[in-house]
Amino acid sequence: MIMKEFEDIGSIIGDVIENLNMRKKLNISNIFNCWEEIVGADINKKAKPKKIIGSVLYVSVTTSTWANELSLMSNQLIEKINSFIGEEVVSSIRFKQNL
Repeated sequence: MIMKEFEDIGSIIGDVIENLNMRKKLNISNIFNCWEEIVGADINKKAKPKKIIGSVLYVSVTTSTWANELSLMSNQLIEKINSFIGEEVVSSIRFKQNL
């Protein structure tokens, strides 16, 4: 009787993700799933990510004042997002009231 070696399910799933080029999509989904963890509770109360097109993240904010405030902080936010994700997925952020 021939015994086959078993592979760890985690490595199989990892290989499938890599082969389907899904890693970046999964990383991008983490922006939406982990938004509060990335930006903090205060910003999370006033701003929510809505979509990403290319490397531009569109964020809906509660007021135009917050849009302006966060726009001034955009470089710091981009750095936090990309650092959290582990790769450069966001190059700019657009803030709009009630996007």
